[in-house]
Amino acid sequence: MPSLIKEILLNLFFIILALLIVPVWLEERRISDHAKTILKTMAIGICIIFCMTFPIHVTDSFIFDLRQVAIWIGGLYGGALSALFLSSMAVIYHIIIGGTEGIIVAMIITTIQVIISFFLYRKFQTSFSPKQRITSIILLSIGTAMLTMMLSSIWIVDDYQILHIISTYFPAQPVAAFLGAYITETIQKHNDLRRRIVRAEKMEVVGHLAASISHEVRNPLTVSRGFMQLLLQSERMNYKDKQYIQIAIEEIDRAEAIITDYLTFAKPAPEHVEKLNVKTEIERVIDILRPLANMNSIEIQTSLVPFAIKGERQKFQQCLLNVMKNAIEAMPNGGTLRINVSIDKDYVLIHISDTGVGMTKEQIERLGEPYFTTKGTKGTGLGMMVVYRIVETMKGDLFIHSEVGEGTDVYMYFPSYYKTDVEKFSRKNEKAIPI
Repeated sequence: MPSLIKEILLNLFFIILALLIVPVWLEERRISDHAKTILKTMAIGICIIFCMTFPIHVTDSFIFDLRQVAIWIGGLYGGALSALFLSSMAVIYHIIIGGTEGIIVAMIITTIQVIISFFLYRKFQTSFSPKQRITSIILLSIGTAMLTMMLSSIWIVDDYQILHIISTYFPAQPVAAFLGAYITETIQKHNDLRRRIVRAEKMEVVGHLAASISHEVRNPLTVSRGFMQLLLQSERMNYKDKQYIQIAIEEIDRAEAIITDYLTFAKPAPEHVEKLNVKTEIERVIDILRPLANMNSIEIQTSLVPFAIKGERQKFQQCLLNVMKNAIEAMPNGGTLRINVSIDKDYVLIHISDTGVGMTKEQIERLGEPYFTTKGTKGTGLGMMVVYRIVETMKGDLFIHSEVGEGTDVYMYFPSYYKTDVEKFSRKNEKAIPI
């Protein structure tokens, strides 16, 4: 028994080492998420090899390891390709070190793991909460453990051996699954928290800068624009000079729009809080953007419900306007803009989706940073920065899910007007990024 415990702990050590050391080391490296997934998968693959090299001897005719747990974690957090790579590695190494004995069981189990990872990965990443993800991995590990014992019982007929297997192999799988999933979720949580702290520090710097210089810059721009308008009305000006002045006025207007965004960011707190009808406010913003949508051959589909929230009308409309305008501009060749309103517990959910060009994970993570834009020279990067700040001051949450070529989904949660406790609830999404 002491030897058995040592072997189980050794397998657990291999799994923990792969899930703890490698992700922490990678987090400090500036590489793409795709490269990080590959390196994490390779680390789990090495873990599987070590687990199979130092297996757990239950009886003379039955030995096992914790490779199934490693494949579940690698497949559900890394995707179907990761699961396929890890399963293939496990089967090939099984043949190398153990011949064909038990290979059929191994192939059946790993095939099931790849198929489930393929169909469950997207929902696992986008819809499950951390607790649900941990629970799912535990239940799946229990399921494959039970299936392994059922298939192994075909050639193991000794009741004593079967009882010994049930008392050791069966508990080891869910325990290892819990530890592995919990460590992975904890690391992801701390990484998200670190990113939020860095973002908050950047926002604070920009806020102080915006508050200090916006008014001083805006006043001379207003005076300059006024004099240019007077010159534009002069009959002594020729047509070419009027063209130059008109261009100058347009650039001043653009500069004032940028300063307005800065002012909204610097002072986002609602000054006149009132009851807002979400349906009415969205319809007003749609009326403003409809000419732009028609010009770009974009169909607007809505499913609106008149839920009420608290906030300042102008800032809330500005928030919606920025998000919807981004969605329209992401569909240069036409498409569909969908706006849905629903209730989720005590929160009003506004779901805005488009069928545009989409974004990469790296772009999603940088949304809301000062001067970061996906529009090239056409954008300033301040629009989404203002959106994040307004949603934050309204005690809401904003999550974004997007894939290149498939469009973008924006989820905005605001406390219901009738909610007595305005404490924010937490909702996790891999491909959705919290503010």
